Amino acid sequence: MLDVHTHFVPRNLPPPDDDAVRQGWPVLRERAEAVDVVQRGAVIRTLTAGAWDAGARVADMDRLGVARQVVMPAPFTFLYDADERIATRYAAAQNDVLAGLVGAAPRRLLGLGALPLGHPTAALAEIRRIAAEPGLLGVVIGTHAGRHQLHDAALDPVFGALERHDLAVFVHPWQPLAAGRTAHHGLAFGLGRPVETELAVGSLVFGGVLDRHPGLRVCLAHGGAGIPSLRGRLRNGWLRRAVADRVPATDPMEALRALWADGLTYDGMALALAEDTFGAEKMVLGTDYPFAAQESEPGASFADAAARSLLADGTRWPHRTHRNALAFLGQSPEHTPEPAHDTLEASQ
Repeated sequence: MLDVHTHFVPRNLPPPDDDAVRQGWPVLRERAEAVDVVQRGAVIRTLTAGAWDAGARVADMDRLGVARQVVMPAPFTFLYDADERIATRYAAAQNDVLAGLVGAAPRRLLGLGALPLGHPTAALAEIRRIAAEPGLLGVVIGTHAGRHQLHDAALDPVFGALERHDLAVFVHPWQPLAAGRTAHHGLAFGLGRPVETELAVGSLVFGGVLDRHPGLRVCLAHGGAGIPSLRGRLRNGWLRRAVADRVPATDPMEALRALWADGLTYDGMALALAEDTFGAEKMVLGTDYPFAAQESEPGASFADAAARSLLADGTRWPHRTHRNALAFLGQSPEHTPEPAHDTLEASQ
């Protein structure tokens, strides 16, 4: 299995000054065999070695039956709302650590880097650095960039650069809208974040980003959230617009099939609807390793759907999702080495 949705947190990135801490630079506090991640004075995660150490991560992969992982920064490290100095410095430093992590097990790990997306000019410079790193095959971005929605003109050069450099783009929820309405009573995970993914699709598909940049390869987290169940309503609204005003240019049912989606739905029926929406050739495996939200068994939602005969390829989903993931990453199956146990050169 190839797991497209995993995260890491750099262990040794001390904040340069107190201002960086105030603006959200994560601070790690050691305790026993775990590390607390502190942001703006609050503990937001407690993590163990798999979050930063290549050896521990690969050992977990072997235990879980995962051949390869795509590793990306965690959304709380995006820092889009920090000033340009802090956001740019953290993204660059984090990408350097990620390149080292991937380089420690190059036949098992692939990377998606971070961008200071709230500052488009700085993001362009970081895209050039990422494109020069052989183990980094794309970027992870949030569902918005703070002051910019994904369809804002200010971000068009960023998407243009990602398209030119042939970099994959994974879209992950960040800072849920109206937390008082979408994140109360512990609903940030189950409601606030999925709503963010739906709004991102509003920008990418109905805001014209994919029309303007048809070469982009974009994968949505969490099965595309509620988009599969909303597709008929989205299409009906599109049909009622004047033809000259319609975005996307093609029928939304077809336009949505330009997107990939991971299968982290926690429900086989929901995954089957996602597959029907995006296409069997666009579904990939994602687990959210190493966070508490990770599936108890990688691919549990696929296995559930397959057991109920809901998937196009049935029990062949591990093979299909592996090939789909390589396509999303821009890798040729014919020229991709089979996963093997690496001799770890370093641990981060």
